[in-house]
Amino acid sequence: MRRASFLTFAAAVGLVASASAQFSTGALPSGAYITQSGLDWAWANPLPASSGVFYLSPEQSGFGWRLPTLTELGFAPLATDFLFVGGNVPFDATDPGSGAFFAFTNSAYTAAGSAGACATPWFSVLFYHCDWGEGNGQPYGPWSGTPGSSGSAEQLVVRTAAGSGDVVPEPATMTLLATGMFGLAGAARRRRRA
Repeated sequence: MRRASFLTFAAAVGLVASASAQFSTGALPSGAYITQSGLDWAWANPLPASSGVFYLSPEQSGFGWRLPTLTELGFAPLATDFLFVGGNVPFDATDPGSGAFFAFTNSAYTAAGSAGACATPWFSVLFYHCDWGEGNGQPYGPWSGTPGSSGSAEQLVVRTAAGSGDVVPEPATMTLLATGMFGLAGAARRRRRA
């Protein structure tokens, strides 16, 4: 019952506070996401992708952003990982460029990080905020899409991090390399016979 009251209150405040939200365009600034486990993670929406207020635009898809897989969510960051010096949202304030802010903060939201990363203005058609009480390690449940998440869980998006080293050589490249190695071995063998 208490959780339902909180969610009703959260939705009402979010609608009032964000009624004039304008969708942000362009690439996310580096302070609006974090990099962990070879992926860039952005805190994208205060509700799940299925809520109707989440929007993964063709522009953001072009920058590589997508919904995380269940496997990727298995090693998703904690909410506190989004607190760091250089984040786009100054501690206890609003990002002057996008209007992003953290709502419903608790004791885990501290000035230790000096700022945090919230990318909601680039992925929501209605909201500017990230609900601090939700996400891995928070009292109101894990990220959207993970086992045990609620219908009001926060949504993350991911993309492969630049320079993550996840490049896999094509089979033709490996064949060409092997052919070259055999050629060098054959040439060395002929020299020894001569």
